[in-house]
Amino acid sequence: MFYFLLGIYFFYVAAKAWLAILQIGFIRAEAKKPAVVLSQSEYETAVAAAISNQKFELISLLYHAAIFMMWVCWGLGAISGHAYKTGDIGDNVFMVMVFLLVSSLLELPLNIYETFVKDKKLGFSNVTPKIFALDLLKTLVLTLVFGTLFVWLVLLCIRFLGDFWWFWAFLLSLAVALVINLIYPTLIAPIFNKMQPLEDGELKSRIEWLLAQCGFKSSGVYTIDASKRDNRLNAYFGGLGATKRVVLFDTLVKKLSLDEIIAVLGHELGHFKHKDILKMIALSAVMLFAMFFIFGNIPDEAYQALGLHSGGGGVIVFLLLFSPIFGFLFSPISSCFSRANEFGADKFAGEISNKADMISALKKLGSENKAFPKAHPLYAFVYHSHPSLFERINELENEN
Repeated sequence: MFYFLLGIYFFYVAAKAWLAILQIGFIRAEAKKPAVVLSQSEYETAVAAAISNQKFELISLLYHAAIFMMWVCWGLGAISGHAYKTGDIGDNVFMVMVFLLVSSLLELPLNIYETFVKDKKLGFSNVTPKIFALDLLKTLVLTLVFGTLFVWLVLLCIRFLGDFWWFWAFLLSLAVALVINLIYPTLIAPIFNKMQPLEDGELKSRIEWLLAQCGFKSSGVYTIDASKRDNRLNAYFGGLGATKRVVLFDTLVKKLSLDEIIAVLGHELGHFKHKDILKMIALSAVMLFAMFFIFGNIPDEAYQALGLHSGGGGVIVFLLLFSPIFGFLFSPISSCFSRANEFGADKFAGEISNKADMISALKKLGSENKAFPKAHPLYAFVYHSHPSLFERINELENEN
């Protein structure tokens, strides 16, 4: 069983590595062709950024494979033997939290390199050591407080709800995910970024008019100081129900024209009008159900092969260790639905604002975010939640 589990994991690693290498080869081949969407200089910059990101993904993949081997060959037995003493819920919670905290600590070298080397070199990261340390501390506190509570609740399901504990744990996880979406813009995001109402002016008036046109009721329009960490441009609608907020990155407000910002928000409102958010929540619920069903019916031999107990914290650790494989296998499904939603939202933006403004905004977003405008079809099929810039602009330009 041990070698069977190892085989599954390394098949996953090999598949991801092959896709990354496929994408690098595709980008290098496309780099020899005339530039599309972007200017020649922007295109060359996007090529360099895309290859750099793919190489980092390969390094990360190998690093995580080494961590996986550490856990299955020694680490899981160690934390199970030292933390799982009496078998009570307290010991199980402690074991899971040790796994999470050690995993986070092992993740630090990659995070530091990505933030202070790769993204600095690409011109994205503005993070200072102080901001990085404060973010790390805040994340640690949130993980310890709310992670411990969530793990405890899942363990109660495992302990007291019989063979179908996984179904109740699924409902619990779904409820927690919905609550996080509900409170994120009002309680979580402000912990990391300064969020303030958009100042009165033409931009705010245009946004409020746009929201009214689409019947979108929000608790306000806000900007966040995203530039203190990153130079990428973005905007989003956060929250559910009465907590919905329109959130603009300050980088977006600075780099895009008023009409382009309206077009971008029109795109986001397209998701609202087409009920894409509800559809993706439903799809996520189905995938979450499938994950808990699978991991809730793993044979005892699988746990024993890794030095874990087949109940309590061992179940959660096993799930955490192998969930990336589940995510990879189901990624093409969610990506396919998401890409279709993006085309629909682009079309809506072109109708509610102006098609030319949407195309202009997409080009500027691609330039500022150094996004390579094409992708290998297989790589995009597996990973891309958004169509490539080339596909999106081509779709808009050729609409009747």
